[in-house]
Amino acid sequence: MAVAAAGPVLGVDTATARTGIALVDDTVVLAEAAFHRRVSPSRSLMPALAVILSAAGLEPADLAALAVTVGPGGFTGIRVGLATLRALAGAVGRTLAGVSTLAAVAAAVAGDERPVAVWLDAGRHEVYAGCFHGGIAAGRELVGPPAEVLAALPDGPILFAGDGALRYAHLIATRAGATPADTVSGMPAGVAAATARLGRRALESGTALPPSPRYLRPPDATRACG
Repeated sequence: MAVAAAGPVLGVDTATARTGIALVDDTVVLAEAAFHRRVSPSRSLMPALAVILSAAGLEPADLAALAVTVGPGGFTGIRVGLATLRALAGAVGRTLAGVSTLAAVAAAVAGDERPVAVWLDAGRHEVYAGCFHGGIAAGRELVGPPAEVLAALPDGPILFAGDGALRYAHLIATRAGATPADTVSGMPAGVAAATARLGRRALESGTALPPSPRYLRPPDATRACG
């Protein structure tokens, strides 16, 4: 896969609790919006996309490529985001890149030399987790109880990010090797813009994820019926 042409990339995140949309041309954010999902993304995403494109003075055909978070995250949000972006990409004949939700959150964090541990609340007293250093994944993404995830992290200062990190901040404070340089923050701004940047980079290098869900665990309905 490759970016069709120079130009803006549309990045969309519907896998987290806050829907994000951004148009990024190289390193410049042309337009961006994020909002908590008070309305189902199946009803709100397309109108929001139209507003963002209009704000930037663009038509869908002006896009060079599209990128979307594919998980882990909310099952419904992932499905809606993928279905919507697949339809849009097909309509304008552009490539759609899948992006790890955890990688997008990590890339949106204002970083320093510390590793970034992204924890997203997965419900059932679990977190979706991934560790990144210098923008590179340091180990596999996983889902599990916060205490187990915490025990597997390296020693030394770590920057924790995500709604799961906030929820379990009290536990993070007790980790072995915790230092005053540890920081716990919530969801960073700019996840959709990071999705667009990561998508473009991955398309250019041929390393983009396929635009298909990465759940890390079966949906609740599957488990209940299994």
